[in-house]
Amino acid sequence: MNAVLDYLKLTDALLCSLPTRERIAKSPKLIVRRTFEVRVDRTMPFEFIANVMPPFCGLWGADVRFNYSDYDAALPQLGGDQQADMYIMWLDWRIYRKSMTAREAADWIMRRIQQLRGGTDKTIGVNNWPESLEPGGMLFSSSVSDRGWIRRLNVELSDRIEKTPGCVLIDVAGLAYEWTGSLYDRRNEELSSYPFSDQATILVARHLAVHLLPAVFHPRLKAIALDLDDTLYSGVLGEDGGDGVILSEGHYELQRLLLRLKHSGMMLTVCSRNEEQDVRALFESRDDFPLKWTDFAAVCANWQPKAENMTLLAQRLNIDPSAFLFIDDNPAELLKMAGALPGVHLLQADSNGSGTMAKISYYPGLYQLHSDKEASSRTADIQANQMRETLRKDANDYASYLKSLQMKITLYVNEPSHAGRLFDLSRKTNQFNLALRRMTEVEAKQAMDTTGYLTITVRLSDLLSDSGIIGAFVCRLEGGKARILETLFSCRALGREIETVSFAVVLDKLVALGVKELGIDTVEGSRNGPAVDWLKRFVTASSEDVSAEYLLSLVKASCMEHPAEVEVIE
Repeated sequence: MNAVLDYLKLTDALLCSLPTRERIAKSPKLIVRRTFEVRVDRTMPFEFIANVMPPFCGLWGADVRFNYSDYDAALPQLGGDQQADMYIMWLDWRIYRKSMTAREAADWIMRRIQQLRGGTDKTIGVNNWPESLEPGGMLFSSSVSDRGWIRRLNVELSDRIEKTPGCVLIDVAGLAYEWTGSLYDRRNEELSSYPFSDQATILVARHLAVHLLPAVFHPRLKAIALDLDDTLYSGVLGEDGGDGVILSEGHYELQRLLLRLKHSGMMLTVCSRNEEQDVRALFESRDDFPLKWTDFAAVCANWQPKAENMTLLAQRLNIDPSAFLFIDDNPAELLKMAGALPGVHLLQADSNGSGTMAKISYYPGLYQLHSDKEASSRTADIQANQMRETLRKDANDYASYLKSLQMKITLYVNEPSHAGRLFDLSRKTNQFNLALRRMTEVEAKQAMDTTGYLTITVRLSDLLSDSGIIGAFVCRLEGGKARILETLFSCRALGREIETVSFAVVLDKLVALGVKELGIDTVEGSRNGPAVDWLKRFVTASSEDVSAEYLLSLVKASCMEHPAEVEVIE
């Protein structure tokens, strides 16, 4: 358990406030589970930032190693050997101001990105620039100083990078707005051609290490399990009553942050030693609480061990416990959780709420890199799943249960606007993911836009909720042959044979295109047993060179009586 205690202490030291370089240097080394290589093409030093990143990266079990280009404003060594897991263009934008307009500079870097993209589909990051570094800069208007050029450049960069798949902005300008101290250090500038102060360096390093890099390399966490007493408020509900617990200013802001996370697609749950009826009464009666009862996708409030409740919450949400962040003020409860379910992420709540909010704000795995179009439906859909379970238990048989749901399945053929959702499904889906390919954002866009692919995305709605885009098939066409590269369905959609009905449509499309033989990419992983078992219902031997027509007949026979209304949009 010493490793768990070290981890909890380190989150306090690194995330509650901006640590000093001395504090970072004293950080204990945590267990490394994976190593990543990042290539940096630069016009100024990046080593000052990289040197303070390891403890932050250790919070998500990563060792991130950097290799560097020489210093050259033209970036002639772009990408190196192009074998990295991510690429960063780290530029002192001031050196381009006299030779280019802001738009020309943005166009120039986008050409470099396209040049690099010719050899890799990995993520490419580019920094922008703070408007003012040197003291006294605000004495000069944007029309007579660098600020106007930098401001226009940042707008141009943001617009272009947002529209370019597989690119992310390293928002140094945004970090500058958050920081009240000095960003500039004249001595660093004179000695190393590196303009940033020590604190600004740590600010950028922390942002990269706990926000951007985890978001690039790992799927976002899916759910937060929350203790209540002395975590979401001050006091003990069972002793103080609903009117007696105190919502401090820190706890109020903490609840507002959690509500924003919920709106972004994160599922909130309760894992608390309390009576459920008391918890429900609390959130329904306290008008000053930003969080309401309906904001929780699932609640386990009882006197069972919290690890047992976490297992139950994972079952209700149909996700793995490792996709949870568990927040509790009691370190003993966190240690028990680590012992029973070591994959669960842990965070110790502070008594005032403000410290908890700070740690959540920088906890690796919570940062949202891209908009989530399914965010608004996720919690409601999980709540609806619990109602579906009640309907299933009350139904006379499975067929009547399915019919009672009044399902509608809509299938979209090569719909470019669904590329982002395909990328999300490929990265996040574990249980129903046949190939475990983990497509890049660039690959997902190519699968929608490039000739030679049949990509079908699946939308589901029923009497209880609109689940949004919950599934996808990606097929590469090769004349009379085809290969299914991705077979993906959200865990929220499982248990209603949506995947089988959709598969029949996909196979029908492939046969109509003249496909005779079909290969299906399949990898047996630690969690995708449901997908593998489903495929074995139709393909019992190798998934290579299957007769498309014969497979279609098997799948159609399996779902012939399915009551869902099916619509195909091309």
